[in-house]
Amino acid sequence: MRTPLLCLRLSRLCRLIIHFAKGLFKVTFRFPRWSLAERVDYIQTWSKQLTLILGVSLRVQGIGPGKYPEQHMLLANHISWLDIFILDSVTVSRFVAKSELRSWPIIGRLCIGTGTLFIERERKRDTARVNDAIVAALSEGHCVTVFPEGTTGCGRQLLPFRSSLLQAAIDGNATIQPVYLRYTDEDGKHSDAATYIGDMSIAQSVWRILGTRSLHAEINFLAPFPTDHKNRRILTQFIEARICTAHHALNPQSNNA
Repeated sequence: MRTPLLCLRLSRLCRLIIHFAKGLFKVTFRFPRWSLAERVDYIQTWSKQLTLILGVSLRVQGIGPGKYPEQHMLLANHISWLDIFILDSVTVSRFVAKSELRSWPIIGRLCIGTGTLFIERERKRDTARVNDAIVAALSEGHCVTVFPEGTTGCGRQLLPFRSSLLQAAIDGNATIQPVYLRYTDEDGKHSDAATYIGDMSIAQSVWRILGTRSLHAEINFLAPFPTDHKNRRILTQFIEARICTAHHALNPQSNNA
């Protein structure tokens, strides 16, 4: 007999609150004293536990770059706030995220504590600052993840990729690895359960995920390559084409142009 939906949601919610509280404590009081390796291990373990609490099954396709690859940049399509933790379950990185995320309850504090780089996308001048921060992070041996669409999409179609933050990959001499993310149901068909778009609040999004009985998050790691392109727009087009190819291959019924 299946657990009633409300009971399932409430059970997961209680575990989720405890999990976030533990994470917030560790990030606030333990991270300052831990080494980078210890922080990376904790972020990965915490993220894996989060997916289990939410009932999300993880599928990994392709060859991942490892736990925390040095001077590496991941470029992924963007569907949900959950993308960050799904990726961290496999490859931990410093994310570039919209500045609004910083003010989110709990999640914002966790992102600050784990080294997220925030960008004010409505301010063009802020792009140069963030590019400099990414270059510095790459030069120090960090792994960085950028969502070149600039915002979350529905997952059924890809949004146009922006080239503004790709200059950092060139200047930082990073190894680039495109990643295609998608969320499916138990039959392997597209699922909207994790989608976070439009006027949806974070509370509404979490509540919907908590009530989803079968949700699979799929990470498709595409082949990495060195940054030998000198023009960020050409580089962006190349990455976009590769992720689009993966999107069409895995979603043959997609109407994405």
